[in-house]
Amino acid sequence: MPDLNLTLELAFLYDLQQIDVEILTRHKKLKLIPDGIRKLKEDFRVHEQKLNALKDQLSQAEKEQRSQSAEIEALGEQRKKYQTQLTAVKTNDEMKALYKQLEFIDQQEEEIEDKVLELMLIIDDLEGETKKEHEILAAKNVDHKAEEAELQKIAQGIKADISEIQEKRQNLIQKVNPDLLKQYQGRTTTQHTNLVTPVVDNNCGNCKLTIPPQMLNEIKQARKKIACPSCKLILFELPTFEQTNDTTSE
Repeated sequence: MPDLNLTLELAFLYDLQQIDVEILTRHKKLKLIPDGIRKLKEDFRVHEQKLNALKDQLSQAEKEQRSQSAEIEALGEQRKKYQTQLTAVKTNDEMKALYKQLEFIDQQEEEIEDKVLELMLIIDDLEGETKKEHEILAAKNVDHKAEEAELQKIAQGIKADISEIQEKRQNLIQKVNPDLLKQYQGRTTTQHTNLVTPVVDNNCGNCKLTIPPQMLNEIKQARKKIACPSCKLILFELPTFEQTNDTTSE
């Protein structure tokens, strides 16, 4: 007859290992939440920076337009001055000089007006881009808040799961053989690996090595701890539901 006590001790430890895997998996998922929130904020900052850059470009273009418009006004004042002087000239040379000055002003004014027109087109484009980016940013702000709230909700759910599993773990620890528990804790602390694994279809449940018939028989007898020749985990046969109940009721 197999030693059900040793079989159950190894089974309980195996259950503890499974629970620890669940806890570890949830902790890994929990660690991803802050990264998800950080990426949301980074994405928002990228669009925020783009919007600010567009606003700066728009401000500079508008400033340049005002400067060029002021230059046109200054040229207009200069034209009026020369036109007034024309009424008082006394020689042809003076008149030619004033007309030359007026012609130069016309050329400058034409060039500046071309620049102003170009700036108006640039400003129009920038205003459109700024409005569009502002709408995108506003929409992302709403979406990001909703996504962040959802991530926070997921985090709370994971924490609740961990607490529930931790409670199951605490109850299970009471059933694990103290020596086995100490050995397992030492192994997980230094190597982060398991200590036991069940036999599945005559194979090691961890590394899938086929167990020799004689060793398989010894594992079923459960008179002593037997390690897998390959991965070195302690092998055991999963107890049946009837065996577990029989041992529990004794």
